[in-house]
Amino acid sequence: MHPLLEKYFSFIKKVVPSKKEEEGSSVGLDIGSSSCKLIELAKAGDSYKLVNWAVEPVKSSNFTEAIQAIFGRLENSPKTIYTAVHGKGTLIRFIEMPRMSIDDLKNSFDIEADKYFPFSQDQIYTDCYILDPQGKGKQMPVMAAAAKREMVDDRLSLLTDCGIESDFISIDQIALANVIHAADDVGEGKNSVVALLDIGEAVSSLMIVVDKFPRFARDIYIGGRDFTKRISNALGIDSAEAEKLKFKPGKKAKEVANACESAVMNMVQELRLSLDYFSAEHNISIKKLYLTGGASLMEGLSDFFESNLDVKTEQWDSLRSLNIDTKDLSDELKENAHRLGVALGLALYHHD
Repeated sequence: MHPLLEKYFSFIKKVVPSKKEEEGSSVGLDIGSSSCKLIELAKAGDSYKLVNWAVEPVKSSNFTEAIQAIFGRLENSPKTIYTAVHGKGTLIRFIEMPRMSIDDLKNSFDIEADKYFPFSQDQIYTDCYILDPQGKGKQMPVMAAAAKREMVDDRLSLLTDCGIESDFISIDQIALANVIHAADDVGEGKNSVVALLDIGEAVSSLMIVVDKFPRFARDIYIGGRDFTKRISNALGIDSAEAEKLKFKPGKKAKEVANACESAVMNMVQELRLSLDYFSAEHNISIKKLYLTGGASLMEGLSDFFESNLDVKTEQWDSLRSLNIDTKDLSDELKENAHRLGVALGLALYHHD
């Protein structure tokens, strides 16, 4: 394995829980296009304790300022920080390979990665994971991930400029898979098949999960920013006011829905293509669609997806999925819970 990859780039460190030698809290840092989200998590018996959380807007693309501000809220400097990249320049593939050990797989994959990704090997970092490590069949399902080296190196430079050291970088979707695997409320028994749509500002990420293991992933380049822009244009208001109406339209609910209809329908069409493809390829049907991400809270979105996709759809709160008690926590946290899934999944790597 390339030494830089080995030192700095662990896409899939652990999806299957295993005991961690070091205890203590860890920090997951989700650097999004419009805001940075942070979760500090500690193990509490069989559950988890939310030590700290924060959401900091990114103003004028000044990520350094946002990251420094968010870490300035912590009482102590964390020893372990996990972060991720997302969007164009990242790819996740699900492939079948002859059964072998994880070490042999990584050695083989490092040589043959160009078979699975449309980039030359000197342009990407890669990692892979066996989805059924205890399986006995001759073939095994493998999740493979790649990211452009430029993206990873830029992320490391950004953290260094902020005075932060990190030796772990994942992909947003894989961080969410970490939460799903640990969650109590995802899926309905053996052979359950569900989809999770994380609706971000610029990119929405779809993942299909079978028995809590990821089996399909793709990005859809439609997000909350598209909804806000359409509301702003249709109603003749500035983006700040459109952002407020997106979540609390009040008497203008019909106008907001009409403004966003074409963007939402485009997303529905992309989702339908992916869900139908997966169902036909694997001869199984998706039982439920979970929505998360800040833009997923747009009024009426769940109902619209359910009626147009004919799949039961509901909001997914990652904090509640891990039995993290939020009833005594602030209203601000409850309002932001759907935006914290990636940060939570990153923090979980330390405790898995």
